[in-house]
Amino acid sequence: MIREKSKLNDAYELLTPKIRCAVAAIPEMERQRIQEIRLRLGKKLTVTLFGKEYFVTCDGRLSATANDGVDVFFEDIDITYKRAFRNSLHSYHREIANGYITADGGNRIGFCGTAVLDSTDNYSVETVKHISSVNIRIAREVFGAGEDICAKAFSNGPSSLIIGGPPACGKTTVLRDLCRILGGKYRLSLIDERNEISASKDGLTQNSVGEMTDVFNSYNKLEGIMTAVKVMSPMILVCDEIGAKGDAAALEYAVNSGVKLIATCHAGSFEEMKKRSGVSKLMKEKVFDYAAILGTGSMCGQLISFYKL
Repeated sequence: MIREKSKLNDAYELLTPKIRCAVAAIPEMERQRIQEIRLRLGKKLTVTLFGKEYFVTCDGRLSATANDGVDVFFEDIDITYKRAFRNSLHSYHREIANGYITADGGNRIGFCGTAVLDSTDNYSVETVKHISSVNIRIAREVFGAGEDICAKAFSNGPSSLIIGGPPACGKTTVLRDLCRILGGKYRLSLIDERNEISASKDGLTQNSVGEMTDVFNSYNKLEGIMTAVKVMSPMILVCDEIGAKGDAAALEYAVNSGVKLIATCHAGSFEEMKKRSGVSKLMKEKVFDYAAILGTGSMCGQLISFYKL
């Protein structure tokens, strides 16, 4: 049985009263399906449901047009942005440079503005100023979201699995539930690079990720995976969104140590998954036993295809 717990109430704490009241006025059935809340400077407030963006009026009506939409001003952006960083911007240099932070409760706050580049480091982003857009991606615990995949991939014990889907298709939600289910049976290490899965605060996980799960919060994948294998001897290792340079080498290290893997990647189909260089390399080397593809829209978070590799 699938049960859902949205972290929308945690997002309210970040918003100004005007924006909060408009979102809270959305009819409950629609409000509980909100995936994102977007604030763009000088434009209108929008929310995303089932992958489609709607403008929001002050009385909570959703519209495909901007007419009568709630205006977003500088203070709405500034206050929300600073609250996401607990009003301590100087403590989050890495997160600001990366363009996102995971707030209390597990909601992911993305933002953009004017990049300040570091000329001594290949002109990488050093920080971001003049914030012009903020996107609050609402975290959800969906108890039961991983059961279908579990029945197909883990009925005979630990195995390695790659989960594909486009952005905002529920990959992280499914991954979180897999941790809850499998972490109740097996010794599991979770490399929670963005703290989206466990939503750890002061070492305590706010989301249910399994009784035998060890959480490596905010570690990068390479260091997290290598440390986990050395010090926690996991039976299963979990990480989100592989594909960056160095990810393949870290995962190969884990597999060569006898650890099973669960990971996700951006891919709308199995064919697209096979075209991603890092993932394709791992698949050719038989790192994964199974591949799963999740749907979007009304099929968000649901298994639409499954492959034995």
